[in-house]
Amino acid sequence: MSEWIDASSRVERAQKLYQQGRWVEAAAELRAAIEVNPCNASWFYNLGLTLEALEDFSAACDAFQGATDIDSDDIEALNRLGVNLTRIGRYAESLECFEKIEKLDPTYEPSYCNRVVTYSEFGQHDEAELMFYMAQHIKEDCPLCFFNIGSSLYSRGQYDRAIDCWKQTLRIDPVHRQAHAHIGDAYWAKGDLENAKKYYQLEVEIVGDDDETNLDLGEVLLELGELEEAEKKFSSVIKKSPDNAAGFFCMGELAEKRKDLNTAECCYRKTLQLDAKYRGAHAKLAKILFHTGHKSEGMEHLQYELGVNSKDPMALQDIGELLIEAQMTDKAHKVLSQLVELNPRDAHARHNLAVSCFLMDNMDEGIAHCRKALKINPHYSLALYNLSLAYMQKGQLSRAKRYITRAVKMSPGDENIQRLSKRLGVEGFWPKIKAQLVPRRKRNRNHSHQQDGKDLS
Repeated sequence: MSEWIDASSRVERAQKLYQQGRWVEAAAELRAAIEVNPCNASWFYNLGLTLEALEDFSAACDAFQGATDIDSDDIEALNRLGVNLTRIGRYAESLECFEKIEKLDPTYEPSYCNRVVTYSEFGQHDEAELMFYMAQHIKEDCPLCFFNIGSSLYSRGQYDRAIDCWKQTLRIDPVHRQAHAHIGDAYWAKGDLENAKKYYQLEVEIVGDDDETNLDLGEVLLELGELEEAEKKFSSVIKKSPDNAAGFFCMGELAEKRKDLNTAECCYRKTLQLDAKYRGAHAKLAKILFHTGHKSEGMEHLQYELGVNSKDPMALQDIGELLIEAQMTDKAHKVLSQLVELNPRDAHARHNLAVSCFLMDNMDEGIAHCRKALKINPHYSLALYNLSLAYMQKGQLSRAKRYITRAVKMSPGDENIQRLSKRLGVEGFWPKIKAQLVPRRKRNRNHSHQQDGKDLS
């Protein structure tokens, strides 16, 4: 009997420790109590909540599973189990939990609201929207529902609709965490840097000194040319979290902007010291090493970048552009070909592959890729410009003039396009053409780590 009383006392201590934010100790007390009495579903449930606070989502799943093993109709435990299964990527099992809840209680709104996230992660966005409307039928003003469907819309590139949904979240809950930051993300993706800056600042005002938001805000300030303000944000993150690899990476980008390559190199090396697989850091360091004449070490870093990010389109694009700049055209062609295989409908990837072909004097293949880029995006003025250059090389001046005329209409203020338009027909122009072939760049914000790479050879 004394053991059972002691177990209950441990649960009471765990509750106090949880409220004090001492989650590791709270979890230890709950585990000790469960060892004495493994038949109390509420103790498993409380352990799950404590492990959630510790962000140990896999262990939280085990705890909530323990609660449902004891009481299979416990809706709250099933809901938390479904949420945490989604967090660790076990989507099919997560859906089973929510579907069971729906059968037990069709009016339990979280079972629909949470499925918005699960279906979105699954890539089943139509089902996600269906769950959103079913949840709305039960609870019209659920801030989390609007937040979740906004994330689904954002992942599909529907930025304006996503912004509208997140603003609905804020209408219902003005201090909803991450809503302002997500709106900032969407404005940044749209290229509206001023609004992105505004909403990141609003997020900082609500959540305080948050590393991720400060870094996002700093990157936007960097793009806006507000270098001193950007440095303040990056420095504050590093001061608070000296092991934050992203902070040093951003400081490296700032140093590059200031053309301080020594500092940039130190920052990228520090980034890799903290996280050897940090996306983009090897490529950034390689670029500096190429510039300073350390080509061999630069290639080692590029090979490593490709090895860990061979399935990451943004990484392949960065590597391909860097290899073009380093005049390693054959290697650039191989990387960009791999990128096009991954994203055949990416006009920028097609265009950059075309540039690599042109630089290898493979005019016909380059023209074919350039034309495919224009089929994807008929308003792609840089592709029109390079296509005109290619037809000049082939001596097909009428076609060259046709494409440069379209380019002038698309970008009347572009000096290079205007210059080429005026100089069409001048003999001996091709030796200067290669220097004008430029790959298209896109901003990269993805820091994910991909595996299963291939050697760059």
